[in-house]
Amino acid sequence: MGTIDHVNNAPLWSPQDVAERFVDAVGSGDYEIAEQLLAKDVVYRRTGGRPLRGRAAIARHFRWHARTRVAMQAVLISSEQCSCDAALTERVTALVYGPLRIQFQVRGRFEVDGGRIVAWRDDADVRAVARAGARALAGVFYAPARPTLPRAVI
Repeated sequence: MGTIDHVNNAPLWSPQDVAERFVDAVGSGDYEIAEQLLAKDVVYRRTGGRPLRGRAAIARHFRWHARTRVAMQAVLISSEQCSCDAALTERVTALVYGPLRIQFQVRGRFEVDGGRIVAWRDDADVRAVARAGARALAGVFYAPARPTLPRAVI
């Protein structure tokens, strides 16, 4: 990555472009691409979890999903650039283990420097995640109750 316009030495991708590509990569399980979009000293903060510090720690988190049977899927619903160095996204994320599918909305904020993510924060409504867990359990026993990912809006 790190695409640079050599005429004016500016990144070719805006923070919004980087955030969208990152969410698409994570959502499709392409963790190698996602990892390349992270700065070495990136900090990832998420609702209900401890912060992950550094590309290596986040890569371990990605590899955990890759080697377990818990698939992570995501579809981008919206994105916008909120400042010259940050973008906001909204996505639907699904954690899938066989017929168990926990699906919920996540708001993300990505701070980008030089075409790489230096800070990433995910926020999800804890009550909505709890409801998603209950729906996931119902979907194990009654397939029509199982949620499906929406079509990407962007």
